[in-house]
This record gives sequence, structure tokens and C-alpha cells, in this order.
Amino acid sequence: MQWSTVVGYGVAFGLALSAVFTIGLFAGAALSRDFLLNDYPPAIQHQYGKPQSRRGRQVALLFGVFVWALGGVPLVITAMIKLHASLEGGLDFLSAALCAAIIFATLTVWDLVVLDWIIFAGLRPRLLVLPGTEGMPEYRDMRFHLHAALKGSPLILIVGLVTGGVSALVA
Repeated sequence: MQWSTVVGYGVAFGLALSAVFTIGLFAGAALSRDFLLNDYPPAIQHQYGKPQSRRGRQVALLFGVFVWALGGVPLVITAMIKLHASLEGGLDFLSAALCAAIIFATLTVWDLVVLDWIIFAGLRPRLLVLPGTEGMPEYRDMRFHLHAALKGSPLILIVGLVTGGVSALVA
């Protein structure tokens, strides 16, 4: 396996997916502040005191479609096609699985470090602060975001294995 090629494509496409995710996040927040209500720390959700609005649910659905259907899937497919062309002997299960896992690991690290820790917890733009929860210390709870990232991390392996299997069948 050509490790540097696989890792390079994984990181590059992971950063591209991270950009799509970031654009979607801020666009979603501009349309409905509560669209990611269930991703806030419980104390903030409690202080906010309202269920997610109908508009928030609609925006969350649009966010998912934008990020995954219009961003994630096409980016992963493009990564596999480019990787297949770049590897001697073409794409195999391990290369595809590792590349896809790196794409999603890169997104996970970006989400945790840049979006959650630096922007959400550190800079705290008004756009991401729920009305009535301004100044709550829970916005700075780095451990909450770390635990959320760790809970979602098994998806990295699952996406890698599924992508590797599908890519090996298609290639």
C-alpha cells in the first residue's frame, strides 16, 4: 500500500468535507438558532427551556442533506476514484477503508478542535448562542465536546469498512 497517497487523499478530502460541514453549520444557525439544540450541553438545553422548533427540525434535515448527500457522499466517491487512479494496482479494500476512515477522522477532529473548542467554547459567536443562555459556563465545557466526539468515533470505523467493501466490489 502507498501509505502517503492514501493518507494524503484522506486528509485532503476530510478537510474539504470539514469546509462543507462548517458552511452548513453556520448557514443552519443563521436560518434557525435551535437547529442543533440536541447537541448542546444538557444544562444549556434546560435553561433554553423550549423543544426544538419546527423550523429548527426542518433546518436540521436540510443541514443533513446538504452536508451528507451534497457534500459527504460526492466527496468520498471522488476520493475513491482519484485514489484508484493514483495507486499502483488500483483501489483495494484496505486502501479504500483507510482513506474513508481518515476522511471521517479528519472531520471529527475538525469538529472537535475548531468548531467545538475554538469557535463554540472559545469565541462563542452570538449566532451559536441560544437566546436566554448567554454567559452560561457550560458553553466552555471542553469535556462535554470531547465525550460527544468519542461517542461518535465508532462511526469512523464503520464508514471505513463499508466504504472499503463497496469500493472493493466496484473496483
